Amino acid sequence: MQPRRTGVDPENLIAEFMTLVSIGSPSRQEGHVAAYIRGVAEELGFEVEEDDAGVALGGDCGNLIVRVPGDERFATVLMMAHMDTVTPAMGINPIREGDRIRSDGTTVLGADDKAGIAGLLHMLGVLSATEETRPPLEIVFTVCEEVGLLGAKALDTSKLKAEFGFAFDSSGALGFAVAQGPAQAKLKAVVHGRSAHAGVAPEKGISAIVVAAEAITQLPLGRINAQTTANIGKISGGQATNIVCDRVEIFAEARSLSPDELAMQRAAMSRVFEETAARHGVTVDLEWQDSYPGLTLHPGTPLRLIVEEAMNSLGITPHFGSTGGGSDANVIAGKGIPVANLAIGYQQIHTLDEWIATDDLVTAAELMLQIVRQCAKSVKV
Repeated sequence: MQPRRTGVDPENLIAEFMTLVSIGSPSRQEGHVAAYIRGVAEELGFEVEEDDAGVALGGDCGNLIVRVPGDERFATVLMMAHMDTVTPAMGINPIREGDRIRSDGTTVLGADDKAGIAGLLHMLGVLSATEETRPPLEIVFTVCEEVGLLGAKALDTSKLKAEFGFAFDSSGALGFAVAQGPAQAKLKAVVHGRSAHAGVAPEKGISAIVVAAEAITQLPLGRINAQTTANIGKISGGQATNIVCDRVEIFAEARSLSPDELAMQRAAMSRVFEETAARHGVTVDLEWQDSYPGLTLHPGTPLRLIVEEAMNSLGITPHFGSTGGGSDANVIAGKGIPVANLAIGYQQIHTLDEWIATDDLVTAAELMLQIVRQCAKSVKV
């Protein structure tokens, strides 16, 4: 594959991607890939800062911020990818087979989100070599995205100058951009029963397991409608078969594209737990926590126009749609920096069958470059 007119060298990019995915980086163990990123960026002459997210989250490194100086007439631009992958993520053996790259089937590939990292590092190399006019850039590589967007939540955005940004971490075909993403809320419900000896005096007990099970069968779960979903993810409780269980913990979530519908879903789930507990003469503690806010990319906004024009320049048809998943983009947008989250072509993520087309990997890097170039066409007022 020959170098493209955009400046991207496909073979160099693919080789860097193969190296990156070979570096295991499950959540809280991103240190080795962070060291690789730091080495590449500093060799290009760019400043790299690491925050204290690793300490706060119990990991071996924090978020990385690569600061790329540019023409101050243009707004500072944020670009993002995350360093962690889901498991199994150690000992990844990437295989290039025809026009695809996959793992050997014993691990994930880690294109989510090493494809984003590879593209951004290659982009930095092209910008450094060409010395073309560019806006100031802040490239953020986060930790612990896969375990609750924790790195983005820990990121102190007051240290950033960026006025808007782009995350490269959405599922879907290349050309897809998230126009609307859901807000998520998490629930911890604790059902308090009454313990008793299960063989001697079971009638003196009230099983928290029975109460929890009855409530769960009545909860609105799964696909509620086109905008809202809910799920029970974990249940724990009980000590032994000869003890009537007196405590069960239930961990659940609800998410919706509509704030009003999310509020109604939360209320409905809470009501079922409370009414079921009351029928059995026991209590339930409910603790809701907002996990991340919704994400919206409105038509006609400058951020969306930049995406459209960059894609059109590469012959990519832009497609703006909704998603049911959350990302670092949700968190950073919620902190006041508008972010567009873009698909970069990885497929079947979070499975042993994950793969990415080599051409999509290359085109994704070209898209990153074209976005920077598009951002260099509008002088700040």
